Amino acid sequence: MKILILDPQFLTRSGLIHLLTSYSEKVSIYEADSFAVAQNYLASGESYDMIFAELDLPDLDHRDVTQKLYSLAPQSHIVLFTWRQHNADIRHALVQGARSYLCKGSVAEQMKLAIHGLLQGREYLPAETSNTSSGHGARNDIERHLSPRQQEIMQLLAQGLSNKEIANILGITEGTIRVHLSAIFKAIKVSNRTEATLWYLLRQNKLSA
Repeated sequence: MKILILDPQFLTRSGLIHLLTSYSEKVSIYEADSFAVAQNYLASGESYDMIFAELDLPDLDHRDVTQKLYSLAPQSHIVLFTWRQHNADIRHALVQGARSYLCKGSVAEQMKLAIHGLLQGREYLPAETSNTSSGHGARNDIERHLSPRQQEIMQLLAQGLSNKEIANILGITEGTIRVHLSAIFKAIKVSNRTEATLWYLLRQNKLSA
């Protein structure tokens, strides 16, 4: 997988590279500290599977970043990786071609979950960026039944990961995962992992009811 990181801050790029390579060794990562550098990469004919993009750049207005990236690399998975949290800014960028959004202010575990999913080819959008009432209703249903930790476990379970893999990602024991799963099954009134995954995906609007 080829990844381009567009961010003016060296420490941010280094931290993201460390996180990406901790989950996969099969990545080639390129860095750009300005849009001009990213443009040179993208105009060279090379294709990138994923582009992490900060919206606040030294040489381009934040309202134009996504549109220009999309015009240069329409097949790339554009991930907004930015401090910006205003819904209008994020939705504007999503309309222009971004497919995922990860705020730099996210807590560590949310960041890990998001990065892991992105490397598996999945899109990532926090619940608050949803602009449909059905999406909010589904998210509220999940939040009513499950604690934040249980939601993290269900997100990984829905990716088909084993208890051991989930435990490694979250930094807890397999025994703790089993305890959480037992509580989850009871809370949502299912009897196994398959039923729990189906329940979760339906409420994430990833399956048709």
